[in-house]
Amino acid sequence: MNRNTMIAVWSLVCAGGISVQVSAHHGTRASYDLDTRITLKGTVTEWRMVNPHTQLYFDVKGDNGEIVHWSGEMSSVFQLSKAGWNRNSIKPGDEVTVVLSPSRAGLPAGVMYSVTLPDGRKMETDDGRENQ
Repeated sequence: MNRNTMIAVWSLVCAGGISVQVSAHHGTRASYDLDTRITLKGTVTEWRMVNPHTQLYFDVKGDNGEIVHWSGEMSSVFQLSKAGWNRNSIKPGDEVTVVLSPSRAGLPAGVMYSVTLPDGRKMETDDGRENQ
């Protein structure tokens, strides 16, 4: 096999690997029930404003009185920063109301659309995930 053929084959292998990773990463519809949105009230335990998706961890009191530890993911830092979010927007201990699409696996996780903060400000994101 000559050098140019080897380079072409290697380029195709690399491109194929990248496209598989990208399509797997954007499997929001497969992971979350985007046809359902639920509202939860809870207490923030952690807010991670990091790429590729920001994460909010919060505790919700279940119907039986037990605490359920939830996690929600949102857009990238860049998208949320454009909408006015920052690392100090949400703090541990904040009482929040979250609207999200829950996990299809029944886990206490979801993709979030809005968070209402203790002072009544509503921070929203809708980055087209419902089309994925």
